[in-house]
Amino acid sequence: MALAQPATSVEAPRAPATAKAVTVVLTQSKVVKGPDGNEQLQDAATIKPGDVIEYKATYTNNTSKSVKGLVADLPIPEGLEYLPRSAKPGASLVKAATKDAVFEPEPLVRKLAGGKTEPVPYSEYRMLRWSLGQLPANGSTAVSARAKVEAVAPPPAPLASAAPPPRGK
Repeated sequence: MALAQPATSVEAPRAPATAKAVTVVLTQSKVVKGPDGNEQLQDAATIKPGDVIEYKATYTNNTSKSVKGLVADLPIPEGLEYLPRSAKPGASLVKAATKDAVFEPEPLVRKLAGGKTEPVPYSEYRMLRWSLGQLPANGSTAVSARAKVEAVAPPPAPLASAAPPPRGK
């Protein structure tokens, strides 16, 4: 299972129809309370369980024409628990999905045997999707959501030497 890992900025995958027209930059910031009690966003190079992370995807139209049918996706990595109703813009524009990639309005529910349903735990949310419509020429828009860190992946181990082991006597 992959776990949350610190990262400051990555290039998110682009939809094929808008690959040349729209670029996407995904950033993550740690949400902390400042001395005045107001929230501040800080570098998320180091994170620990219990920290709240805000993920933000900024979509930029690099053309002189409007892009129609823009759909924005924001992944929620394993090891993070989505914070309910933290998606912005929210309400009617955002849908959520688990690893099955079936998008539905929040809160997600699953069907059980016998026709009963139960709420899907927020720790199982893996993607948010916004149907944003049109992105103006040379314009940009952003979507964001928050998640609580449940587990942090350890840093990768150093690579072993490629030299063969010494021969015994």
